[in-house]
Amino acid sequence: MKKVIAILILVLFSCRSGNYSVGEANRKEVLVYYSKGPCLGKCPVYDFWVFTDGSFLYWEADRVKKNKMVKGRLTSAEMDGLAAFLKNHLGQPTVFRRIRDRPKTILRFDEREFEYYAALIQGPLKEANAKMEGLVRTLKADGHGR
Repeated sequence: MKKVIAILILVLFSCRSGNYSVGEANRKEVLVYYSKGPCLGKCPVYDFWVFTDGSFLYWEADRVKKNKMVKGRLTSAEMDGLAAFLKNHLGQPTVFRRIRDRPKTILRFDEREFEYYAALIQGPLKEANAKMEGLVRTLKADGHGR
């Protein structure tokens, strides 16, 4: 029984998003914060900050491998495009209802916080989510900061 409890505790607390870089993120002014939370299956768990000075910080929690952190800088065109896109496409946040075994996504921009499930959204928020996922995917493919 002790082994079962130990395994459950290990699984529940081994993959937490948002714990590592809070101190570093608080030292700078954040333009966009994007986070994917854990689920009961194999879901990527990460936090992605874009700061007003153009720098970014990507932190990925992995249950098996070592946690991964990527720092870098976006170009001014990427920064301007991202800020304009989010400003023009995001409305007001809606009520969030938790569903078990779905990875929760958080998007913070312009003092608004959107909590949602990426598979269940539509409209402008879906476009904004796709833009953020594309940016994260591009940065992960680079494997290092720019």
